[in-house]
Parts: sequence; C-alpha cells; structure tokens
Amino acid sequence: MKIKSWFDRSGSFAEGVELYAQLPQPSIHLLKLFKVENTSNFIRLKYELKLAINKGLDKIEIPKNPEIPENSQPKTNTEEDSAFLNQLIESSSKAEFSKETMAMYPPELHKVYRKRISNFYEACELKFKLNALPEEANDQALKIILQLESLWDKIDKAWEILHHWRDHHRIMPTDVSEDYSKFTPMQLANEKGLLETRISKRKKTLEGISKKMDADPVNRVLANSYHKKKEELEQLQVNLETIKKILKGN
Repeated sequence: MKIKSWFDRSGSFAEGVELYAQLPQPSIHLLKLFKVENTSNFIRLKYELKLAINKGLDKIEIPKNPEIPENSQPKTNTEEDSAFLNQLIESSSKAEFSKETMAMYPPELHKVYRKRISNFYEACELKFKLNALPEEANDQALKIILQLESLWDKIDKAWEILHHWRDHHRIMPTDVSEDYSKFTPMQLANEKGLLETRISKRKKTLEGISKKMDADPVNRVLANSYHKKKEELEQLQVNLETIKKILKGN
C-alpha cells in the first residue's frame, strides 16, 4: 500500500506504523514511540509519512521486510538533520523548485509563489528544532508538528494553485470575494453554515463531472466545466477560511 493511499482512505494507526517501519532508515526512537496509539503519536505519524511523500519516497517500491546490514548504525540527530535537508531540497528541485521562476506566472500569483518558498524554508527550520528537542519534550514536539502540518498544507495548496495555471492557464482564486469585516457574529455564523453547504454540494458536482470525464476524456466542454466549478469551489473555501479566522479572532 502506498502512503498516499493510506491518507486518501484515512488508514488506521497500525497501518501507518507499518508503512513508516518500511521506509529507509526509520527512526528507532519513533518506532518505540509508535507502540502506543494516542492522539499525539497519530499526529506525529501523519507528519512523518507526509514528509516521506514530500521526499518522493511514496513513488518508490518499499520492500515488505527491508534487510538492514549487520554493520549499519543508526544516524545521530545531526546526521539525520543534514540528510533531511538534503533530501527535502533535492525532492523540491525535482518538483520544479529549481526550474520555475516567478516570471512563469501572472502577477496575481506572484504572492503565492513567494509565500510557498518562504513556507518551505520555515518548515526546514522547524524540522531542525523538532530534531533538537529532548525525547521527553512531548508538548513542545506536538506544537512544532502542528505548525509543520499547517505549513505543508499551505505548500501543497500553493502548488495546486500554481499548477492549475501551468496546466490550464486559469487563475485559481486566492483572495476573499466578500467584505466580512462589517458582518455581525450572527451573520458570520449564518454565512459560515451556507458556505459549508455550498462547498459540500460543489464537491459532489465535481465528482459527477469527473466521472463523466473519465468516460469521455477528450470532451473539452466537460473539462472547462470541471475547471470552472473547481475554481468556484476554491473561492467558497477561501471565503469560509476567512470567516473562520474572523470568528476565531472574536
């Protein structure tokens, strides 16, 4: 089973641990930690498996029971840090990190481009901090892991927006379309509920169009309809996230 499939179908903790154990040179400390299933360890497991995907390890065939040479030694934290950064930068380069330039995108997407890069390096710095923590610093580790999760979600979203332009020459919405600053808390709550309903319906619409596209992949009308609905969905999600931030601030 591939790691991405595990995420897509919300796999169990035990399955995730098995996947992590099959990665090249998994952390012995983490394998011991993952013997106990709890919320904190599940979040850490998801983070480590997401890192594996970003390193390109989900694209290679991982042996069921990898053989470890008898004379092999576990890496120290310093070696692990260095290897992590090298692998992460290398994987990002393969994902067009070194090939692309901001000039490839329209001005509307320049801030997305810049933010993706800054989030990437911030994630690297946080990883170093995480590795430097003592084993007993569980609360600090969990805080950093949650920050990393948020950063990788933002990086993934930025790639989705940039690739949408690269593949279709269409701009995915990135700014809120309504001024919610004058809404009362009750109005915001009502708008939040409406947006959540519309988002759910729009996702079902996209699923239906996607199935039709599978049966008729060269139908450009269907393709255009799909991209338009996807952009509309993104706008709804941007608006919803904006409202959530306002409500959280209140």
